[in-house]
Amino acid sequence: LLPVQVLPEIPEQGLNVYEYLTQRYCSKEANRKLEMAKFAAYSEDLTIDIEHMKRMPNSRLAHQAILALDNVFDQYALTQAIFHALFAHGKDIADSQVLKQIIEGMGLDGSKVLRSIQHKEIADKQAEITRYVHSLGKHPTPYYVVDGAIQDESFSTLELKKMLLQAS
Repeated sequence: LLPVQVLPEIPEQGLNVYEYLTQRYCSKEANRKLEMAKFAAYSEDLTIDIEHMKRMPNSRLAHQAILALDNVFDQYALTQAIFHALFAHGKDIADSQVLKQIIEGMGLDGSKVLRSIQHKEIADKQAEITRYVHSLGKHPTPYYVVDGAIQDESFSTLELKKMLLQAS
């Protein structure tokens, strides 16, 4: 599992996604993109609040927490828990205390994981993954990288789970 920051340039204080999309495309297209994301979430039985999607916190810390876990299924579970906290409840995943609560809600040691991400190897690994994925070219979000190839045909996390099971 490679946690990839789609927009690593998001400032520490976060980004108003709606404003960003509106400036980049237009308000009609911004609304359409948010609705597409909402539809993708509903198709996965994820409940989201579209208002929480209009502000995107910097996800560097969350990505590093995922990388700090050794088990691919723990990584997958933390990814799902972070998405739920962010999109269903509007939690600020850039806040280390919020992230610690999310990790501990999974039954893992939040303090240990947060200590692990302070190692330079985690930040270097995240930067390496980001460079690698960007070298594959631009693709619609979300997408998965499986065995060095972009998988963007499905938004389904069930498809991702199937790929993870096949790889393990």
